[in-house]
Amino acid sequence: MMVMESENEKQAVITLNDESFKHYLIERYGTSENFNWKKLKSASQELISPETWIQLYNRAKEDLAQKGGSLMGYELVNNILLSHDGINSHWPMNWMWVIRFERN
Repeated sequence: MMVMESENEKQAVITLNDESFKHYLIERYGTSENFNWKKLKSASQELISPETWIQLYNRAKEDLAQKGGSLMGYELVNNILLSHDGINSHWPMNWMWVIRFERN
């Protein structure tokens, strides 16, 4: 059986480590209408609270979902790759992030 993939079935996917994902969040939402988030562009990542990172993550996840994309976090625990579609109470430090953008 042959599986054919047409051009319109391809999706853009990027993977980011924690630092790169945080940079993406700041670049994407640091110019938003949210006054507190506007201050992020000039702040050091270490000074941004875990609660703010989670708010930015939730906003990005919502934005991507509305456009047909997704955002997943992955971590390696005891040589087992675990996927996460949400953050509970604290910012995960060693996850890799996969952003799948909408189909074009």
